[in-house]
Amino acid sequence: MKTIPLRDFQREGSKAFGKSPTMGPWLLAGRDQEFLLLPVTPENRSAMLDLAEGMAAVMALREDQARAVAAGLDQLSMEEIDEEIREARKALRHRKRPA
Repeated sequence: MKTIPLRDFQREGSKAFGKSPTMGPWLLAGRDQEFLLLPVTPENRSAMLDLAEGMAAVMALREDQARAVAAGLDQLSMEEIDEEIREARKALRHRKRPA
């Protein structure tokens, strides 16, 4: 995987890739964040979009899991989880009732 400084890409655009860019992934490396560029062709567009959506879903799941661990929710028993679900459903039923 080739790396390009983000600043170079911002200044030069596609020229930062050089005369013959490879079809492999590129990493745009900045100080505070990095970006992964993947080549998309008409033949692989659908597959690449599916891949990106799948990666976004996995990342969101991992973030949710990390928040749950930080909040101590990974220590709940199945009984406690079932009780939380019952309470949430009960609150939802009460909200749906007309005044």
